[in-house]
Amino acid sequence: MRITLLFAITTTIATAQDLGDRGLSPTIHDLHSGYSYPARPVDTPATEVCLGDIAPDFSYQGVDARWRRLRDLVRDHPALVVFGANEGVLRILEGEREALMDLGVLPVAVTGSRLGTTRAMVQRYDLRYTLIADPQGVIASQFNAVDPASGRHLPAWFVLDSHRRVRALGRTDLPVRGYADRAAEALGLPPRDGTVPSSR
Repeated sequence: MRITLLFAITTTIATAQDLGDRGLSPTIHDLHSGYSYPARPVDTPATEVCLGDIAPDFSYQGVDARWRRLRDLVRDHPALVVFGANEGVLRILEGEREALMDLGVLPVAVTGSRLGTTRAMVQRYDLRYTLIADPQGVIASQFNAVDPASGRHLPAWFVLDSHRRVRALGRTDLPVRGYADRAAEALGLPPRDGTVPSSR
């Protein structure tokens, strides 16, 4: 009995570690109640995601409930990934969506809401860009964009090229406008008015 229990515990820990290594959140099953709930989010990486780094290739569930990975999202296009966006910033991103798309940049917002709430936000605000639910902060923690004490998303934005390399980023506060201009400058693209940027 003791050996069987030890084997079961070891198998559970190994499975959870394997899922954590792949950026997935394991699920714990309560044998007494029959209820399943996600395990604690994966711990924040020891190193902070910085300029020039390759962004973590997280997996996410879209509002259509299908699972995807970041590498699939940015395979053909760079992306602007925003964490900690409130309603105002979500609307600002929608307002700049066309300018970003004209640059070939995909706008993406990661929210701390559950999938159902995120789906409702897409409909309520009429958002036409990718909104990712991250209620446990698993994705945000990989980008060092989560408060370890509260688990809430911290404001942060990242411009990623099609190889997931971080070309620009900002932490602490989210800009109230100018996401398309920031993406263009970071990726070395001509600004939207067609003028050539001056050297610094």
